[in-house]
Amino acid sequence: MSVALLLPPATYSNVGLDVEPLTSGPRFVRTRGMSRWHRPRSGRRYPDDRLVYDAWCGYSIGGGRKRAFLGAEEPPAGEPTCGTCEGRAAGAGQADSPTGRLLIFSPRDITPPKNCPASRSSVLFEELPGGRVGRCLACGDMQPLRAMGGPYNPRYAIVQHPTGQALIEPCPFHRWRHLVARDGRAVCECGRETAS
Repeated sequence: MSVALLLPPATYSNVGLDVEPLTSGPRFVRTRGMSRWHRPRSGRRYPDDRLVYDAWCGYSIGGGRKRAFLGAEEPPAGEPTCGTCEGRAAGAGQADSPTGRLLIFSPRDITPPKNCPASRSSVLFEELPGGRVGRCLACGDMQPLRAMGGPYNPRYAIVQHPTGQALIEPCPFHRWRHLVARDGRAVCECGRETAS
């Protein structure tokens, strides 16, 4: 039986457009060389059908033939599970708490940022007639435009502002970290389309 993978496979690395984020996976995973079973939080499928799962504790499990992984509904009796994975999976609602206590896990890449990711950008705005005010391409808010950067790096940019109500959908791999302007829209630099 598979479980829902609760987090997107967010990364700071480049990810090809042919890599697919997974929404479900095995309940427990490990490689043959690992000393314990882990719970996956996210995963991705590569074009050659390789699967890689990211465990709650930080390990990446899977890959090529030499790094193949094992999946299980329950670990065999007597084999240990990763305590970090158990606690974080339970706190995020993916699994029941092994001890019955309330556990909480709040990943930073899921909730929208406090300040709009287009803040202080010199390209992620559409200047409105008359100047000095622009529409943010990331959240849709109208914000002042200012000169910034000092004498050696002058630029014209939208001011830092709180994230608006109409923030674009995040890229499953880069979230809102690599936004660029294309055709009057804010999109992820990797080229992946998101529903906006």
